[in-house]
Amino acid sequence: MKGWTRWFPIAAWVFASIAAVFVGGRFLLTPVEGEVLVMASARQPDHLGASTLELHSATGWTKIGGFSGLPVPAAPQTVTLLESHAAVGSYDGLRLGNLVLSIQVGVRQNALASILVGVAYGTPLRHGVYAGSEGVSLGLNELSGQLKSMPQFSVIDQFGRPFTNQEIAGHAVLLAAFHTNCRTTCPLYTGLFLQLRKQLPAEVMLVEATTAPDEDTPAVLRDYAGKLGASWTFVTGSRQAMEAFWAPFTVQLSTGEFHSSTLVFVDSHGYIRTYYLGIPDVAGQLPTELVQQLNPDGLSEYRSHGNGWGAPQVLDTLQTIDALAPRSSGGEGLAQEFAMGMLDGRQVRLSQFRGQPVLINFWATYCVPCRVEMPLIERTAAQHPELVVLLVDERDSTEAARTFVSDLHIGSTVLLDTDGKAGDLYRIAGLPTTVYVRPDGTIEGR
Repeated sequence: MKGWTRWFPIAAWVFASIAAVFVGGRFLLTPVEGEVLVMASARQPDHLGASTLELHSATGWTKIGGFSGLPVPAAPQTVTLLESHAAVGSYDGLRLGNLVLSIQVGVRQNALASILVGVAYGTPLRHGVYAGSEGVSLGLNELSGQLKSMPQFSVIDQFGRPFTNQEIAGHAVLLAAFHTNCRTTCPLYTGLFLQLRKQLPAEVMLVEATTAPDEDTPAVLRDYAGKLGASWTFVTGSRQAMEAFWAPFTVQLSTGEFHSSTLVFVDSHGYIRTYYLGIPDVAGQLPTELVQQLNPDGLSEYRSHGNGWGAPQVLDTLQTIDALAPRSSGGEGLAQEFAMGMLDGRQVRLSQFRGQPVLINFWATYCVPCRVEMPLIERTAAQHPELVVLLVDERDSTEAARTFVSDLHIGSTVLLDTDGKAGDLYRIAGLPTTVYVRPDGTIEGR
């Protein structure tokens, strides 16, 4: 519920990168600048056509120069596209001609901000941009084949949606092997993810992939996530698909209680970076539902702190391999338009609330944490009448939603997403999930 507080009071404008110099009785305002070096490299010799280069910040796009057509060498060799200057500040986008690439880079005075662009078939790689000396070093290692990439896969998530390499592109991923009927290690992995989800930004993907696909159907996974309030992705598929999915990690499908206990780190460029094996230490913090799922062996592992690694070690590893630190998630661009019916049949469109802050809460009647959270949202709505609250019921029947609303005396606007299209549009991975939309229609976070 932290995100909405940024709307109140109205934020003051902060002006940075301006130096005031008093000359001859006048003040001259001069932007403070830093140096920017943009390079390119490829997996095999390639080329780039002529293009302009721009950086994007909170104030918009700034052109920093351009380059003519250039050959691009194979990594670890690089070619310089541009050496230039830019105003001191933080930048989140790099535009080459008409192609926009996401990036996080800070330009500082008296320091060099280095950027590496990966190239394939004459085109910059959308998820192959690296910033900073460590990022550039990582990029050259990846492009030169020193790291193993995530193999191609095609499975489904707990909502029956396709889950492929495309879904993880641009995200750091923590991937854990589990199945819902496990009584030893799997509840501890789920408990670890519950801790990490509270500390990691939304762009880090948490994925629990089943090793028992015959048992763990999408409906079973959805029910499991709903009872725990697990707001991340659960993955299943055919037995053949899951065998292929786990084969690169030497994880075998489950046989009774026996299965591999593995946590895989995949970086935001799709490369497998490291593994944790064995049993995590959840520091004695496990929800009652998961404790009750443990058998005597599982309880023994829980009480003995597993193999001694837990959330702090995982966070340190993420920070090292993907320059990630626990922080609030940033904006995601413009909120996707949707139109849904209310319980009384009237239609509501998101765009009709442009100019007002909007809280969109995705929930379901089978989700236990949703029932706990709903009164808190209602109190927030009552305290801030200028805040629009839209409660989106995911894949429920109208009658189930009506009973839920009546039991909890909900007064906010309830929308019915019976076919799950709105949830799919916002890539909802678990319930409850709340999305905060600014008055200008952009997403602040979730």
